[in-house]
Amino acid sequence: MNRWNNADTTLLVAAILFLIAALAQSFFPESKLAEGFLFVTEAAMVGGIADWFAVTALFKRPLGFPFHTAILPNRRAEFIEASTTMVQQEFFSRRTLFKKVGAVKLVPKITAYLEKPETRKFILEEIAVALKKYIASLDREAQAKAIAATIRREFGNVPAKDLIREGGAWIRSSGKDVEVFVGLVKKLREIAVRAETRAKLQEMLEEFAAQRTQSAGLFTMLMAGLAQTLNYVNYGEAAEIMQAQLVKMLDELLTDSPLRRKTLEECRAKISELAETQDFRDLFERVQVDLAAELPLEATIDAALANFQEQIQAVNFSEDLPVAQEQSESLGEIFMRTLIDLYSQLIYHLKVDSQIKTAAEKFIYELTVRAAIYAQPLVGKIASTTLSRMTVDQLNSLVYDKAEPDFVWIRMNGSIVGSIVGAVIFLVINIVT
Repeated sequence: MNRWNNADTTLLVAAILFLIAALAQSFFPESKLAEGFLFVTEAAMVGGIADWFAVTALFKRPLGFPFHTAILPNRRAEFIEASTTMVQQEFFSRRTLFKKVGAVKLVPKITAYLEKPETRKFILEEIAVALKKYIASLDREAQAKAIAATIRREFGNVPAKDLIREGGAWIRSSGKDVEVFVGLVKKLREIAVRAETRAKLQEMLEEFAAQRTQSAGLFTMLMAGLAQTLNYVNYGEAAEIMQAQLVKMLDELLTDSPLRRKTLEECRAKISELAETQDFRDLFERVQVDLAAELPLEATIDAALANFQEQIQAVNFSEDLPVAQEQSESLGEIFMRTLIDLYSQLIYHLKVDSQIKTAAEKFIYELTVRAAIYAQPLVGKIASTTLSRMTVDQLNSLVYDKAEPDFVWIRMNGSIVGSIVGAVIFLVINIVT
């Protein structure tokens, strides 16, 4: 406003021309040309001064004139309120926000940004470091107790019938029943080949024979004594034969023989029948409760968590990301590789899965619009606060600088239009007179 501009030059030229026209009129009072020239320059100067006054009156008092001048400083509060309303309701209206946000497709841009190697490395390292800090801050003792309590509760809530059925199905499908059967047969064979077993068999035969002899008649007792005296009945040899047959049978059970298959089927059938009895289920429930209470879950889980924390802490996340391998060497590498795989899957689905892309676009659109709507009053508050802190000169400059060319042309048009109107009026007066 204080700089010299074209409007000032135009007004100065109009004033000089007016002085020249006044001198010409004084030297040539009878000349219509001098009179017309004076009329036109006078109108141009008056029009320029009037528009200078009008433009200046918007911002300050021209020549100290107090009436209806300095409009912007006097209407400062109204101007700030109107500007704030305009910013909120026009520039940041809901319709404008919805239109602008809806026109921008952010998912392809976000995907392209996430695909950059430096972005990928930065995000994965930040996530890994955050998880590493979180895992390190865990209270292992409290976590172990909580996990153990959950396991005991869930294990105790499983019905014994379902547990027996599912456990039996798993044992059969996994072949564990065969392993248990073979292990039991091996243990029995180890016992069967011992000398103590042969002696026990001989003792059992002798006891059986004595019981049978005592319950028989006198003749039978005499014949048994005679047979034993003549060595017709040798209990040691009989026990040895029984031991050999027992070992042979156990050896056959150790191979995939019809006897083993038949024995396994009989055992499975008997176990299934036993599982249907209420007494067995009650016994199993008691064992289930006792087992859940006696298992050292806290110590085991605490040791597992300690190992987990140690392996996670051992991974240096500040270096290049490890390359996925077929076999992991540590739990930390598995942890980091899992993050890499999840990140790659996220990028892949954002690029090729139309449903995920649509859902992501909708989520980002709603999030952006909601953020913009919530920020709408804040924008108005910022505009109001900023304008309120401005001085009068700063506020005047803010408005004037935005429309300075228009203000200059308004003033120039005052001189130009004034001269044209003055010429027209002079011609009309002379034509009429």
